[in-house]
Amino acid sequence: MTVQEARRKCPELIIKHPDFPLYRRVSGQLFHLLKRYTPIVEKASIDEGYMDVTSLLPPAPPLELAKNIQFRVGSELGLPCSIGIAPNKFLAKTASDMKKPMGITVLRKREIRDKLWPLPIGAMHGVGPKTEEKLMNIGIQTIGDLAKSDRAFIAERFGLPGKRLHA
Repeated sequence: MTVQEARRKCPELIIKHPDFPLYRRVSGQLFHLLKRYTPIVEKASIDEGYMDVTSLLPPAPPLELAKNIQFRVGSELGLPCSIGIAPNKFLAKTASDMKKPMGITVLRKREIRDKLWPLPIGAMHGVGPKTEEKLMNIGIQTIGDLAKSDRAFIAERFGLPGKRLHA
């Protein structure tokens, strides 16, 4: 919501102005910390990234690695950290969103039907409020409903973004 709208709803609202130099500095520290684990770090935003740890030698147990990263981000940077462990970026992002602000979620391909499909369609990475509303209007309430829907129908209604969501 806009600041103006927030002020109307909450006249006693206290507004703090962002400190972008601080955000950029801490973001740099975060990504420097992540690159100590693997050189394959992809920045997704100022505070989100993807790490490919498949080439670590010796291989580290993923859950142990995630706990270590989460601890270091908290202790060294003072930030909460949610981590998703999955075989691809889409599933990793979805997994990290499942337990916020300090969760670690493992999402394996074989668990998608049980863990992901029952979730509301709005919980899917890439589905914003407008797309959620449009999907719900055509009877797609859950991620599973979308997965089981006719691909051509979704592509016809939503174009290339619909094809990507369906995939």
